[in-house]
Amino acid sequence: MTNFEPCAAEVMRRFSKASGGEWIEVGGGVAGFAGVDSPVNAAKGMDGKLGRSELLRVIEFFGDRGKDSIVELAPWVEAHCLGDLVCLGFERIGHEDVMSRQSEQLDESLEEVADAEEWARVLSLSFFGEVNELGLSIGKMMGNGDLGLSLGIREAGELVAAGQLGIFGGAGLLAGDGTIEAWRGMGLQQRLIRGRVRRAFDEGVEWVHSEVQPESSSQRNYLRCGFSPIYARVHYIKKV
Repeated sequence: MTNFEPCAAEVMRRFSKASGGEWIEVGGGVAGFAGVDSPVNAAKGMDGKLGRSELLRVIEFFGDRGKDSIVELAPWVEAHCLGDLVCLGFERIGHEDVMSRQSEQLDESLEEVADAEEWARVLSLSFFGEVNELGLSIGKMMGNGDLGLSLGIREAGELVAAGQLGIFGGAGLLAGDGTIEAWRGMGLQQRLIRGRVRRAFDEGVEWVHSEVQPESSSQRNYLRCGFSPIYARVHYIKKV
């Protein structure tokens, strides 16, 4: 499987809905607004001929809410609309690597975390270094069930690492990997990855993927767990 853009569109649609936000369908994907302070506001999952009219709709959608317009594009979509991006004042700001592998019955299992607040606390500590309102809000939205299975690892009865497995359109998405700082460097993210690969297999999902920052520790862990980069999703921004 080499195209996970429909999965990205569905994630943005569900995340916007779970947050009580707003979204529009555009270019086969979704532009989502999950709140003024949300770090996930963007247009994702476009998988067709994204033209100037669709880009203008994205600019209007985010501009009406006082936000910069961010679009995240697969390479074949970027190639089609590059001229329009330049003419409309979008600037390239980076990219993320989409990595994938087939699921497999690996010898690793994870606990399902039923307590959304407990799971949110681990993600807040992992990503923000503290338990704060934004981290808890994002974690609770992710843990409400609409975005996937909340899974984790306990040590001495304490939840110390967590991640999510979402299944959309027959593809699995591994997201939200987080380990509390005191427990880093002990191979817990690799256990999270292997456990979700195995859970996807158990759920009958053939292909799994993740979105990672290039040359990050997360990317190295995914490589160690048999994932390979398949394409770079490029990010563009047009400031308000």
